[in-house]
Amino acid sequence: MKKLYFSEYSSPGANEKTDELKALFSRVRETAPSTRFCPERDPYPEDKRIRALRFSGLSNGENENSVFAYIGFPENASAASPVPGIVLVHGGGGHAYAEWVRYWTDHGFAAISFDGFGQTYAGPDHTYEPALEFWRPDPDAHVPRDGFVFSDKPFEEQGFTYYVADVILAHNLLRADRRVHRDKIGATGISWGGFALSIAICYDRRFAFAAPVYIGGFADVSETPWGACFRGPMVTDVWDAKLLSGEVETPVHFFNGDGDPFYDANASTAYAAALQNGALTLLPGFTHGQTEGASVPELLRFAEEQTGGVPRNIKIEFLAAAGDGAAVRFTLPEDVKRADVCVYYKTEELIYDGKYLRELWSCARTTVSGREAHVCIPRRARLFYFSVEGRTEGDPDTMLHASTGVFSRKTWQNAEQ
Repeated sequence: MKKLYFSEYSSPGANEKTDELKALFSRVRETAPSTRFCPERDPYPEDKRIRALRFSGLSNGENENSVFAYIGFPENASAASPVPGIVLVHGGGGHAYAEWVRYWTDHGFAAISFDGFGQTYAGPDHTYEPALEFWRPDPDAHVPRDGFVFSDKPFEEQGFTYYVADVILAHNLLRADRRVHRDKIGATGISWGGFALSIAICYDRRFAFAAPVYIGGFADVSETPWGACFRGPMVTDVWDAKLLSGEVETPVHFFNGDGDPFYDANASTAYAAALQNGALTLLPGFTHGQTEGASVPELLRFAEEQTGGVPRNIKIEFLAAAGDGAAVRFTLPEDVKRADVCVYYKTEELIYDGKYLRELWSCARTTVSGREAHVCIPRRARLFYFSVEGRTEGDPDTMLHASTGVFSRKTWQNAEQ
């Protein structure tokens, strides 16, 4: 059987800097943050499940640091009947999102979305406006405002340290609430938040699951213009999940588009391949944004699988070379009755003109009636990946995907060895 995620890139492993971060974040894991609710900032007057609050963040040594957040609990959550939980990590240009919390609360999860950039909501009281214009620098957030520029400064002087610490502290908050099942708390992060989450799970192994979206480890592998920013030693030797990904036992399902402008499919594949319990779904044509990243149906189903134990997603169970193509075997959840098996391919490497791929992926689609198929790999294909796609019965507009990582002709051969 071929590996679903195979990469020529491997982790260089831990170093003195990651050992220093292990000690720092170990102290954060043992911290019980204080909290203060902000009823005047509750986002939805009609929905008392969602509350605004502040929690104490990592101190910079001189001033106490306060983090603004939204937290929500399903109505049926109680100490006698605890619910699963999820930490929500926003991306660059974002903030704490009340609607994100409500989405997960509507689906039975306790959820917390914090502001990782030292901002607070400054819009009208007792209402909520997600537009960035309503968010201002928080005078109670004493964190370095360095734009997350990586440097050789002490970690307490780098803004990214506080961002990752917030993920762990938000996790601590959910674990401390008796209405939440502490062994069923996961996390998802979008874009820059996916990068932060990928690092956080390296230092906080208590998460039941993790679902980074768009960006993960091996950022320096990406051929995107943004990926070039991650090729300096202070990133690759300090702030990249690839350093410790091989140690992570947490189930991690990573989601990205096959033509993402910030983090390409080869980097996605390398990250999934480095994880002990990793999976990757490449979504054809998936666009980059908070709204898009927060509403991936496969992500919610992954969280439900990890906390409920019932299969909810399509899964590729077997992949092997077969003549001029591949044999693919898969399973379907109960609400998907049939699926197509696709080969997405490119005739050139992942070359970006500005933010966009110079050549988009083409698709060769095979409709099958059973649970396996033989698909041909086009002769001109230099890069390709396999995807199984099916629509749900209850909502035919919802298409579910399961995919392999990206193969080149070389990695396709090496994956068998």
